Amino acid sequence: MSERLLTTEERWRRYQRDLVAYRRRSMVRRSHPRFEHDLDIAPHVFLLRGKASMAALQQPEDTVLQTLRGRAVWTLDTAARLVSGRGFLTSPDLTGYLSHADLQEIVAQGLVGPPRQNELSVDPVYKRPPMLIVHAAEEMPPHVELPSGDRVVTLDHLFQDLMGTLGWRPDLMTRLEATYPAGLPR
Repeated sequence: MSERLLTTEERWRRYQRDLVAYRRRSMVRRSHPRFEHDLDIAPHVFLLRGKASMAALQQPEDTVLQTLRGRAVWTLDTAARLVSGRGFLTSPDLTGYLSHADLQEIVAQGLVGPPRQNELSVDPVYKRPPMLIVHAAEEMPPHVELPSGDRVVTLDHLFQDLMGTLGWRPDLMTRLEATYPAGLPR
């Protein structure tokens, strides 16, 4: 970094250069084949304040999954792992839709700790124990039942949750679409 201060003319040239670079990046993003299709998707805010809560897993992930089989509708990374065998987030959290009554029941059983509605993040910046992140819903979203008995949101709803939670991620949407089993309803 130079100690010399820039003149107004030099600052103006840098600004113009950066404007051109920004426009070029924007055009590349908008030329992506998914862009037009994704504009039609109305995002669903999975982590909606007052609806979403987070509780630390007190039992192994498999135990919680088995207990909630047929009651929870899984979404985001959990749905991707159940459907295609691979997730896209680094955290081992379980993310899904669950009724208030079912959430209170698994808390009482000691499967998860007390739910919190603050500090919500599906991809934490710090190391924390695995969590159950749930969106409390009276009516479950459109879903598909897998042969294992687990229920996952449809691919279209998964795209809505993905955009509403992580933003426009054509890389993840393309990967999810490519690994989504052909026999499952979209």
